[in-house]
Amino acid sequence: MQKETVRQTDAESFNRLVLENQEKIYALFRRMVSSHDEADDLTQETFIKVYKNLSKFRHDSSAYTWIYRIAVNTGLNFLRRRKARQTIGFEKVELAAETGNPDIADFKNEALKKVLAQLPSKQQMVIILRTYQGLAFRDIGRIMDITENAAKVNYIHALKNMRKKFEAMGVSYETV
Repeated sequence: MQKETVRQTDAESFNRLVLENQEKIYALFRRMVSSHDEADDLTQETFIKVYKNLSKFRHDSSAYTWIYRIAVNTGLNFLRRRKARQTIGFEKVELAAETGNPDIADFKNEALKKVLAQLPSKQQMVIILRTYQGLAFRDIGRIMDITENAAKVNYIHALKNMRKKFEAMGVSYETV
Protein backbone atom coordinates (compact mmCIF):
# COMPACT_ATOMS: atom_id res chain seq x y z
CA MET A 1 0.00 0.00 0.00
CA GLN A 2 1.31 3.42 -0.86
CA LYS A 3 2.11 5.95 1.84
CA GLU A 4 -0.72 8.28 0.73
CA THR A 5 -3.28 5.45 0.91
CA VAL A 6 -2.10 4.49 4.42
CA ARG A 7 -2.50 8.11 5.60
CA GLN A 8 -5.98 8.29 4.09
CA THR A 9 -7.00 5.02 5.78
CA ASP A 10 -5.65 6.28 9.13
CA ALA A 11 -7.56 9.55 8.76
CA GLU A 12 -10.76 7.69 7.91
CA SER A 13 -10.32 5.37 10.91
CA PHE A 14 -9.69 8.30 13.19
CA ASN A 15 -12.69 10.24 11.88
CA ARG A 16 -14.92 7.21 12.45
CA LEU A 17 -13.61 6.85 16.03
CA VAL A 18 -14.28 10.51 16.73
CA LEU A 19 -17.80 10.36 15.33
CA GLU A 20 -18.64 7.21 17.28
CA ASN A 21 -17.21 8.33 20.63
CA GLN A 22 -17.08 12.12 20.82
CA GLU A 23 -20.45 12.61 22.54
CA LYS A 24 -19.73 9.96 25.18
CA ILE A 25 -16.30 11.39 25.95
CA TYR A 26 -17.68 14.93 26.13
CA ALA A 27 -20.44 13.74 28.50
CA LEU A 28 -17.80 12.14 30.73
CA PHE A 29 -15.85 15.39 30.95
CA ARG A 30 -18.97 17.52 31.35
CA ARG A 31 -19.74 15.61 34.54
CA MET A 32 -16.17 16.09 35.70
CA VAL A 33 -15.73 19.82 35.09
CA SER A 34 -18.05 22.76 35.51
CA SER A 35 -17.77 24.44 32.15
CA HIS A 36 -18.53 23.53 28.57
CA ASP A 37 -15.20 24.99 27.45
CA GLU A 38 -13.16 22.82 29.83
CA ALA A 39 -15.09 19.71 28.79
CA ASP A 40 -14.60 20.62 25.14
CA ASP A 41 -10.86 21.18 25.66
CA LEU A 42 -10.46 17.85 27.48
CA THR A 43 -12.40 16.06 24.73
CA GLN A 44 -10.16 17.60 22.12
CA GLU A 45 -7.04 16.73 24.13
CA THR A 46 -8.26 13.13 24.37
CA PHE A 47 -8.75 12.78 20.64
CA ILE A 48 -5.38 14.37 19.92
CA LYS A 49 -3.86 11.64 22.08
CA VAL A 50 -5.96 9.03 20.29
CA TYR A 51 -4.73 10.29 16.92
CA LYS A 52 -1.09 10.34 18.01
CA ASN A 53 -1.36 6.81 19.40
CA LEU A 54 -3.61 5.24 16.76
CA SER A 55 -0.76 3.06 15.52
CA LYS A 56 -0.21 1.75 19.08
CA PHE A 57 -3.75 0.43 19.47
CA ARG A 58 -3.31 -3.34 19.86
CA HIS A 59 -6.95 -4.42 19.52
CA ASP A 60 -6.72 -6.25 22.89
CA SER A 61 -9.87 -4.42 23.87
CA SER A 62 -12.54 -2.53 21.99
CA ALA A 63 -11.68 0.87 20.56
CA TYR A 64 -14.32 2.33 22.89
CA THR A 65 -12.56 0.95 25.99
CA TRP A 66 -9.18 2.13 24.70
CA ILE A 67 -10.47 5.65 24.04
CA TYR A 68 -12.24 5.74 27.42
CA ARG A 69 -8.98 4.77 29.13
CA ILE A 70 -7.21 7.64 27.38
CA ALA A 71 -10.06 9.98 28.39
CA VAL A 72 -10.03 8.81 32.01
CA ASN A 73 -6.26 9.29 32.24
CA THR A 74 -6.61 12.73 30.65
CA GLY A 75 -9.32 13.60 33.16
CA LEU A 76 -7.37 12.28 36.14
CA ASN A 77 -4.32 14.26 35.07
CA PHE A 78 -6.46 17.37 34.71
CA LEU A 79 -7.92 16.90 38.20
CA ARG A 80 -4.46 16.39 39.68
CA ARG A 81 -3.18 19.56 38.00
CA ARG A 82 -6.09 21.56 39.28
CA LYS A 83 -4.81 22.19 42.77
CA ALA A 84 -7.22 24.91 43.78
CA ARG A 85 -10.48 23.22 44.66
CA GLN A 86 -13.69 25.19 44.93
CA THR A 87 -15.21 25.40 48.37
CA ILE A 88 -18.69 24.06 48.82
CA GLY A 89 -21.38 26.73 49.01
CA PHE A 90 -22.96 25.23 52.12
CA GLU A 91 -24.79 28.38 53.14
CA LYS A 92 -26.55 28.66 49.76
CA VAL A 93 -27.85 25.08 49.92
CA GLU A 94 -28.91 25.40 53.56
CA LEU A 95 -30.69 28.70 52.92
CA ALA A 96 -32.53 27.27 49.93
CA ALA A 97 -33.59 24.21 51.93
CA GLU A 98 -34.87 26.37 54.80
CA THR A 99 -36.82 28.82 52.64
CA GLY A 100 -38.43 26.23 50.37
CA ASN A 101 -36.97 27.96 47.34
CA PRO A 102 -38.32 26.43 44.10
CA ASP A 103 -34.82 26.55 42.66
CA ILE A 104 -33.66 24.00 45.24
CA ALA A 105 -32.96 21.48 42.48
CA ASP A 106 -30.41 23.88 41.00
CA PHE A 107 -28.75 24.30 44.40
CA LYS A 108 -28.72 20.55 44.98
CA ASN A 109 -27.22 19.92 41.57
CA GLU A 110 -24.55 22.54 42.23
CA ALA A 111 -23.87 21.10 45.68
CA LEU A 112 -23.57 17.63 44.17
CA LYS A 113 -21.01 18.88 41.64
CA LYS A 114 -19.02 20.63 44.34
CA VAL A 115 -19.07 17.64 46.69
CA LEU A 116 -17.99 15.42 43.80
CA ALA A 117 -15.14 17.84 43.03
CA GLN A 118 -13.83 17.41 46.60
CA LEU A 119 -13.40 13.67 46.26
CA PRO A 120 -10.02 12.15 45.39
CA SER A 121 -9.66 11.94 41.62
CA LYS A 122 -10.05 8.14 41.40
CA GLN A 123 -13.23 8.26 43.45
CA GLN A 124 -14.58 11.06 41.26
CA MET A 125 -13.89 9.07 38.15
CA VAL A 126 -15.53 5.89 39.48
CA ILE A 127 -18.65 7.83 40.49
CA ILE A 128 -18.84 9.51 37.09
CA LEU A 129 -18.28 6.29 35.15
CA ARG A 130 -20.72 4.27 37.25
CA THR A 131 -23.46 6.78 38.01
CA TYR A 132 -23.49 9.06 35.00
CA GLN A 133 -22.07 6.81 32.28
CA GLY A 134 -23.78 3.66 33.57
CA LEU A 135 -20.74 1.42 33.18
CA ALA A 136 -20.31 -1.91 34.94
CA PHE A 137 -17.56 -2.21 37.55
CA ARG A 138 -15.76 -4.68 35.28
CA ASP A 139 -15.60 -2.04 32.53
CA ILE A 140 -14.63 0.69 34.97
CA GLY A 141 -11.76 -1.49 36.15
CA ARG A 142 -10.53 -2.02 32.60
CA ILE A 143 -10.81 1.66 31.74
CA MET A 144 -9.03 2.83 34.89
CA ASP A 145 -6.51 -0.01 34.80
CA ILE A 146 -7.58 -1.31 38.21
CA THR A 147 -9.33 -4.48 39.30
CA GLU A 148 -13.10 -4.78 39.30
CA ASN A 149 -12.96 -5.10 43.08
CA ALA A 150 -10.85 -1.91 43.37
CA ALA A 151 -13.47 -0.09 41.30
CA LYS A 152 -16.18 -1.28 43.71
CA VAL A 153 -14.14 -0.27 46.75
CA ASN A 154 -13.46 3.20 45.31
CA TYR A 155 -17.17 3.58 44.57
CA ILE A 156 -18.18 2.62 48.12
CA HIS A 157 -15.59 4.97 49.64
CA ALA A 158 -16.74 7.77 47.35
CA LEU A 159 -20.36 7.32 48.42
CA LYS A 160 -19.35 7.34 52.09
CA ASN A 161 -17.27 10.49 51.59
CA MET A 162 -20.13 12.18 49.76
CA ARG A 163 -22.59 11.24 52.50
CA LYS A 164 -20.30 12.78 55.15
CA LYS A 165 -19.93 16.00 53.18
CA PHE A 166 -23.67 16.32 52.69
CA GLU A 167 -24.34 15.58 56.36
CA ALA A 168 -21.86 18.31 57.31
CA MET A 169 -23.94 20.65 55.14
CA GLY A 170 -27.14 19.59 56.86
CA VAL A 171 -28.48 18.28 53.57
CA SER A 172 -29.96 14.82 53.40
CA TYR A 173 -27.83 12.63 51.15
CA GLU A 174 -30.91 10.78 49.93
CA THR A 175 -32.67 13.93 48.72
CA VAL A 176 -29.75 14.98 46.54
